[in-house]
Amino acid sequence: MQVIRFADLAATPWKNGGGITRQLLIQPPAANLDNFTLRISIADVDSDGPFSDFSGIDRTLGLLSGGGLCLLENGQPLTTLQPGGELYVFDGGRAISSQRLAGKVQDFNVMTRRGAASHQATRLSLQDEQALHTSGPALLLLAEGEALQVTGSSDQQSLGRWDALWLDGATELQLQPTGNCSLILVAVQPA
Repeated sequence: MQVIRFADLAATPWKNGGGITRQLLIQPPAANLDNFTLRISIADVDSDGPFSDFSGIDRTLGLLSGGGLCLLENGQPLTTLQPGGELYVFDGGRAISSQRLAGKVQDFNVMTRRGAASHQATRLSLQDEQALHTSGPALLLLAEGEALQVTGSSDQQSLGRWDALWLDGATELQLQPTGNCSLILVAVQPA
């Protein structure tokens, strides 16, 4: 298990000045925005506007905090993201723009390069201890809640809000939340 602490992530300003991104994970490790297979990030969205063109990339977007984010295509609403709500899956080449409903928001973004990898992201709600089995590479993010104890076969970690674990293969975990919490699990399938 590789622990990814949100507090340790560098904030990278967007080229258009509309926000910042903190990259949790990129594969391969030396990749950049032009040649990654997998990229997972959290962004602070400070302004409304168009998404960058990521043709050939499959994306999943969810809201972690804020007052809501409306996604539009050709001026028509597609969906409205809310914290703890549904995750939106789309082709990164689509001309989508966003409009914040009540100020700054933080989103969670997963991107995989079509033909090289694919992904599926789901939200999990926990109130009590629960077992989790992953069949391959996966990222587990504590999206909401104070703390989560994660125990594997030979390791135990504590996650705070927006901390993540990267699991590079099949894993059996025991999850023990401190109070109610929400997780995002991203399962990655190499092509």
